[in-house]
Parts: sequence; structure tokens; C-alpha cells
Amino acid sequence: MGRKTWVFQGGKMNLTDKEQEARKRICLALDVPTVGEALDLAGELSDYVGMCKINSLYNVAMNQGVNIIEEISKRNGSVFLDLKFHDTPNTVYNYSKAVSIPGVSFFNTHIAGGEEMCKKAIEGAYEGAQIRGIKRPKVIGVTVLTSLDDNDLKEQGLGIKYDDLVRRRTELAKRWGLDGIVCAAKKAGGLEKEFGSDFMYVTPGIKWAGVQREGQKQLYTPDKAVQDCTNSILVIGGAITKAEDKRETAYEILQAMAKYL
Repeated sequence: MGRKTWVFQGGKMNLTDKEQEARKRICLALDVPTVGEALDLAGELSDYVGMCKINSLYNVAMNQGVNIIEEISKRNGSVFLDLKFHDTPNTVYNYSKAVSIPGVSFFNTHIAGGEEMCKKAIEGAYEGAQIRGIKRPKVIGVTVLTSLDDNDLKEQGLGIKYDDLVRRRTELAKRWGLDGIVCAAKKAGGLEKEFGSDFMYVTPGIKWAGVQREGQKQLYTPDKAVQDCTNSILVIGGAITKAEDKRETAYEILQAMAKYL
């Protein structure tokens, strides 16, 4: 397809249709120390990434009186709120209700918290969205952290392999009515074949040119990730934010993905 002008908050960027499609599937992980750095990155890279992920900075921003969801939305569109709720069902219900606000596209909870907790997360999202007159954010379940592997699970006494636990928790997430899962990018393709493309696969563990976020053990490249899975959102942090030229690197990733869309 031909190249055409695409207008953003921050100006103009010429992207092909396939590159636009790739952009929508990139979620920039704003895993930085300060709210100011996060907002600067969101603005700087808005041409190349379709959404942003924030975690503990959400609470930091609230304490500083900054509506970080609104500020990111102004710069970059939607937000993946990565707070990984894992508590009693009623507490998770209240958390979910509170974060179902304009600008939050989806948030997550630990599948390990059990059926009642996960269902309460969905209920809270519905309640919060209804109160605010918005579309309900999607609720996705964390399967197994990408910082773990078989040895870590063995040390915890779980008696199950990493891949088997990811699959089992994906099965439970779908049964319990969650909208999708968080799983390692290299696992998403196989899971999509089994559990369907109407399910959402949010995939950290992305590396590029040998760069990735520290502490990750389950790694994959973005071009392979989109070849494998048709309904994945690629959470990319250090592969972009640690690059010498962040914008150039983000565009390289975008181009690599576009070839397979």
C-alpha cells in the first residue's frame, strides 16, 4: 500500500497502512523513575507506539497530584494500567472499580488469585465504567511472569513446568470470562491456536538488537511475535527506551513488524 500522512498530537508522521497497524500493537512500557520522564517518553515516541504501560508510577503521580492517565492520553492515546491486582476478591473489586476511568484501555490481575477474585475484577470494571459513562476497560490475567522459568517454579515447589502453567492459567482465564492474558511473547502464538484470536494476548519479553529490559528470561523479537500471533499487544520497554536513538529504534521495530501484517 502507498504511503500517506497520518496526523498525531505531536505533529505529522508518514507511515504506511501496515506500519499504522503495527503501531497500534506496540505498547511502550514507561518503566522509568519519575512521572516527568514517563510523560516525556510518551510524547517523544507517540508517532511510533499506540499506547503506553504504567505501573507504580500511577500511585506516584496520584501522590503528586498529577492525573498521569489523562496526561498520557493527551500525548499518546490509551493506557495499559499494569498494577497486577492480587488481593481478596472484594479488595480487587474496589481497585478495579477505581481504575476504570477514561484513558485506561485495559488493566491486569493475577490469575493465581483465583476465580472469585478475577470475576470481581470484571464486576468492578463494569461498575466503574457505568458510573463514568465509558466503555468498560478490558481485564486481562497475568499467567506467569516473564522473569521466571522452570527452575524458579521448581524452587517455589509448584511442581509444574513454565509452559504448562501458562497454558493452564490461560484456560482458566478464558473460562472465568477475562478478556485476555499477559504471557511471554514467544508463548502467544501457540496459545492463540488453542484458545482463539478473539482473546487478547499482551506480551512482554520483547528484545531488539540485543537490547531488552533487565531481568527478563522469556524473550522474543517483535517481528517473530506478530508472525506467530494475530491478536497480540507487544509491551516493549528497554528495547526502545535504552536505545541511543529511541525514535529511530522504535521505527525500525515498527517496520520489522509491518512486513508480517
